[in-house]
Amino acid sequence: MELLGHLAVLSLVSVGGAHAVLPDLYRVVVTEQAWLTGTQFTTLVALSQAAPGPNVLVMALIGQQIGGVALGVAALVAFCLPSSVLAYLVARADLRAAGARWARAVKEGLAPVTVGLVLASGFVLMTGTGGNWAIHAAGAAAAILTATTRASPLLLIALGAAIGAFA
Repeated sequence: MELLGHLAVLSLVSVGGAHAVLPDLYRVVVTEQAWLTGTQFTTLVALSQAAPGPNVLVMALIGQQIGGVALGVAALVAFCLPSSVLAYLVARADLRAAGARWARAVKEGLAPVTVGLVLASGFVLMTGTGGNWAIHAAGAAAAILTATTRASPLLLIALGAAIGAFA
């Protein structure tokens, strides 16, 4: 299926984890293919964050919602396998290039890319909420509090859940 190929490609550029590629996944799944609505997509992301385990679970949930359990498992494998192989190969190269200037430059260059991808994910998820001002305000407040304080993520999640329940 087209979803599996797209997930395999996204896997290779998912610097920063699964959330870094959510904007492009949203574009394909919601905007281009209409397999899910924006609200369904956002709900699946929220559910994957509430569940214990890694944030990559969102890929299994999206695949399962689109095509059942088999596609959910296949989506998770399609997303995890290519990046795992790439990580192994990069780790081997990093060990061989220990101390090289180019290796340090690559590592330092990936940091702002990761931050940008994660911020883009947050923006895309906010657009999937249907323009609800309370949810947008909660998202902005959570981003500001995370960046400027040591507020517990659990407190921010509880705050978001409360606002979502009443919004």
